[in-house]
Amino acid sequence: MKGTCSSCCAWCEGEAARRARRDADDALGHEITVLHVASRKTYGVPRIHAELRRPGRRVNRKRVARIMRQPAS
Repeated sequence: MKGTCSSCCAWCEGEAARRARRDADDALGHEITVLHVASRKTYGVPRIHAELRRPGRRVNRKRVARIMRQPAS
């Protein structure tokens, strides 16, 4: 039983990290939407990724693709 309690506590403590990641994904999703609309909805993942990296920002291409696949909320 001891293992179950510690895993539950670890999961509960990770809630703040999950919330922060979700908020960061939402903010990135907004930026992606702005870039996509500005390109008249012609830019795909490679160009959106390149535009996001242009100011020296580090962002993973697979993360951009995942966020672009998600339905708009």
